[in-house]
Amino acid sequence: MKESHEGFMHKLDKSAVLTVIGILLLFSSAVGVTLIAPSYVDPSWTEVASPYQRQMYEVADPNLYVSTAATGGDELQLAYHIKDGYTLLAFAESETVRIIAPPELEKYVTRHGESRLKLSSKLMLLREANAEGDRGRQATALQEKLQSQWRSSHSQSAAKELRMPRFDILELYEPEAKEAFALAETDGILENWVDSEFVILDEEVKQRYHEDPGVLYVSNPKEYRIAPFRFGKSSGFQYDPNGRSIASLDELKSPELGFMSREELIQLGEDIYRIEGCWYCHTDQTRTLVQDTILNGSETNAAPPSSANEYVYQRVTFPGTRRIGPDISRVGIKRPNRDWHKSHFWSPKTASAGTIMPSFRHFFDDDPRGTSKSPVGIPNYKFEAIFQYLMTKGTRITAPTQAWWQGRDPVQTTKIIEGQKKV
Repeated sequence: MKESHEGFMHKLDKSAVLTVIGILLLFSSAVGVTLIAPSYVDPSWTEVASPYQRQMYEVADPNLYVSTAATGGDELQLAYHIKDGYTLLAFAESETVRIIAPPELEKYVTRHGESRLKLSSKLMLLREANAEGDRGRQATALQEKLQSQWRSSHSQSAAKELRMPRFDILELYEPEAKEAFALAETDGILENWVDSEFVILDEEVKQRYHEDPGVLYVSNPKEYRIAPFRFGKSSGFQYDPNGRSIASLDELKSPELGFMSREELIQLGEDIYRIEGCWYCHTDQTRTLVQDTILNGSETNAAPPSSANEYVYQRVTFPGTRRIGPDISRVGIKRPNRDWHKSHFWSPKTASAGTIMPSFRHFFDDDPRGTSKSPVGIPNYKFEAIFQYLMTKGTRITAPTQAWWQGRDPVQTTKIIEGQKKV
């Protein structure tokens, strides 16, 4: 019995030693793979997908601010934080917009009919031309000239049927500050982008992204001004071109105004997506299978398969394994309509018949005043956060001018799904 007992202990000691050695080998292998393997990985998998993606996350998102409408409705107010020497600005005329400028700023205006867009990071803004003074007389004369040209280019019968368009005469000026807040006329998803026929008029390169082959820019910025309002027993603020300027970024983000940057909303939306367990039922990956590329695109414009560089700005990725619900990797293109997502989160079965998705009415607030025209509650910050997060899906792989939904194929999707190119 004694010899048997000693033999067992000897085997146990040997097993323990082997276990420790095995753990050390596994740990050493893991460390080695972690340190060495990245040098053999295709860099396109770890770098950003495109200059557009980098600029959207690093330039646009931190400087676009979102808040709900003043009267408690479900519409949004958006403002750009523009900074001297950083934000690229364009002052471009159109059929119905004309710009008057002092001689020293004339070179920054892209006149109607000019093919090359002029950009600059010099902080300038537009405003309605003052009715008084030289600028006012210049604006009045230009308005009369444009109206006369319109009448002369239309016959009397056509002029009676067509309504004369409203011509906006704007004045270009330099504010005294080095930063300002501009009214953002955007859907909150895509931004102005140019990659051909443009010139940056700065004397020297001010920012790294200014050297990219294409750039994001703010078009015809007008200062975002506010004025107080009263609605019943409630009071607050609203945009007013004749109101007061916003003193600082701290004021813009104060509880009174309630603005959050799109960057903050996207990060919060990622957290909400994780906490709510959305990844249990929805994958976030377009596979290289034909059914995936067609399902998330179309027969004529196949969606590109997912690659690692799409997720470089996420803190957590959710590729998922089960598709109880549809894949979300291209939902920003397939479902860009904010109203659809409002209805879907409020009552999923109404928007998607037969779905087992639960409602997320905690993404909405009640409207005790009854001022909202929407049949659903008023979206709160949780809805806006997850909506902004979802709108990054598929919209930032390539610039809009090269995007797959435009029929372009910059990532060679067809070759990938036919096996001619490996991802």
